[in-house]
Amino acid sequence: MLIEERHEQIIQLMLQKQSVTVAELSTHFSVSPVTIRSDLNLLAEKGKVVRTHGGARLGDERTRQENSINVRQRIKAAEKQWIGRLAASLVQPGESILLDASTTAIAVGQALKRRTDLYNITVVTTGIWTALEMLGCTHLEVVLTGGRVRSSTGSIAGLVANDVLSRFYFDKAFLGAWGISGSGGLMDSPLIEVEIKQTVISRCIEVIAVVDGSKFGRTSLATIVPLSDVSRIVTDEGAPPQLINAFRRQGVEILVAKEN
Repeated sequence: MLIEERHEQIIQLMLQKQSVTVAELSTHFSVSPVTIRSDLNLLAEKGKVVRTHGGARLGDERTRQENSINVRQRIKAAEKQWIGRLAASLVQPGESILLDASTTAIAVGQALKRRTDLYNITVVTTGIWTALEMLGCTHLEVVLTGGRVRSSTGSIAGLVANDVLSRFYFDKAFLGAWGISGSGGLMDSPLIEVEIKQTVISRCIEVIAVVDGSKFGRTSLATIVPLSDVSRIVTDEGAPPQLINAFRRQGVEILVAKEN
């Protein structure tokens, strides 16, 4: 494993546990305590963690937010870019669309930013990081919903966000998820995220799931929407062929993104 990969995995573990010890990381990665101490010292120098006696912890709230989005964006990063390009190609001039706070939706926003052929496009988003990716883009009108900000993801949810979204109507909604299965449909957690996505779905014509291949067959706490109500799935070549075929037999259009 490369040092950079180990550092990313250390941060990912800390996002789940808040703090770690040298001993447990040494066991987890099968490397010496000396190596782990060096890793933690380097991460501390970069401001990613705060060293403690025998281990490390995450820093302030802003550091935790930045770590979370950075780690999530690096997981299947290339595949998300392919998915983003293909999904963005589905948008037509004059449409109003919704992008959620998922890192795959961020990739869609990045691709839309490069589509200078578009005009009269309104992009509503429930993600702070998603909105920031499109900042300064003159051919897109970007609307960030109000509401409660979830510090762990930069997503906006809650009563105010639901009220704001209920006033819009979308041609297309691009939604990420924790998993997608034949029986559970598009699934996610926590419930506050599921609720906001369900509000979006009730106000749009096309529901387009943007999920990388690792999400196929995976389940979570709650169903966002049944598979039968998903208009399209945009994924990558890592999606299991047997599940792609099974979903297509259920009438779902699946688009497979490839490296250009």
